Amino acid sequence: MAEILKGNIQQINIIDLLGLLTKAKHSGRLSVITTEGEGFVFLNQGRIYAAMLGKKKGYEALFDLARLVEGDFSFEDKFSTSEKHFEEDTNILLKKITEDLKTFTSVTSSWNKIITLIPKPQEIALSAKEWVVVALSQKKLTISEIAQAGEIDPVEVLKIEKRLENLGLAKLQDKEKTVEEKTQKSIPPIFWKTLKAELASLIGPIAEAVIEDEIEGLNETKEAFPYDKISVLIERISQEIDEADRRTAFQKKMLDVLKRI
Repeated sequence: MAEILKGNIQQINIIDLLGLLTKAKHSGRLSVITTEGEGFVFLNQGRIYAAMLGKKKGYEALFDLARLVEGDFSFEDKFSTSEKHFEEDTNILLKKITEDLKTFTSVTSSWNKIITLIPKPQEIALSAKEWVVVALSQKKLTISEIAQAGEIDPVEVLKIEKRLENLGLAKLQDKEKTVEEKTQKSIPPIFWKTLKAELASLIGPIAEAVIEDEIEGLNETKEAFPYDKISVLIERISQEIDEADRRTAFQKKMLDVLKRI
């Protein structure tokens, strides 16, 4: 067994290094020593078939190795393992890792930004997950806080924001640059009037009782209802609407109102 290559990740990143080993059709083991422990990538005639980092294996291990910026590496031929984590073509695998790294970098750079909605009359159907993101964004939570509170992958949160941004309905903004704090504003009467009218058109005269029950369920009163809980209230009330299409239409209508107050 011979050591063919060694160096530091600061000289060449893992993706480029694996690209070279793949192109040269090497067989053996790439070892990477980092602060997270020792990781390994196994190749057979240029094809990656296994990856490990601590207790992680497969794609998760390979992705974490690929995003390292510090550590020493060495490649030795004739090393192999009985484990097999990958079946796909190595070039496709490395391309996917590269794309996911770009997304990861985008997410981390946006980690402490907030989503600001932009008032715009436009028909749009929101999925349940998208509605959660919209609702939580009204509480001025950051991307990472929305992901945690909504139990949604942060990458998915950012994808939802990008979709809304492409539709001209939202933008990312640094939290410290937000001037207007709507949480300090009182809720205008037109909101309650619109809420009652829209809900009554869907579920009938019990609308007012439903609204009052949900406000009470949030331990609030209509007179002193906080702005940052409006989206949560709309989400809870919308669950009283049985038909999905009508529920979506209601959410859309109230979203438009919400963006204007």
